[in-house]
Amino acid sequence: MAHFASLDTDNSVIKVHCVNNKQLLDVDGSESEEYGIMYLRTLHKGGRYKQTSYNTRGGVHKLGGTPLRANYCGKGWHYDPDLDIFHPPQPYPSWTLDTVKGHWNCPVPYPEIEVVEGEMPPRYSWNEDEQQWDEMEMPSE
Repeated sequence: MAHFASLDTDNSVIKVHCVNNKQLLDVDGSESEEYGIMYLRTLHKGGRYKQTSYNTRGGVHKLGGTPLRANYCGKGWHYDPDLDIFHPPQPYPSWTLDTVKGHWNCPVPYPEIEVVEGEMPPRYSWNEDEQQWDEMEMPSE
């Protein structure tokens, strides 16, 4: 099964479609993204589409194949035509895009957590104003 992202005019993902691999076969019997796009345009009477790989995460194909467009995308994600990658929405203005993995990097690493048996480990949330990780208060039992 092949997967294709339906894109709006801003290259945001509207929906992800599943397409039978038979619909991608060209005259030589090879899979072609363009044939999948033509199939979807015919089926939906137009639209903009890009193929996405269910097996690609963070620029790596989990089955050892060639990664496609950095990530399998989802609704609300973005396709960057200059980088030819899919990435999620930017979580905070200070975070920067890893253009290979298609992930957002925080300017400050997540705190190291020491695991103590029998205790809940601390959790942190990003504080954009202070550019730091703040420990979250956990509800008491």
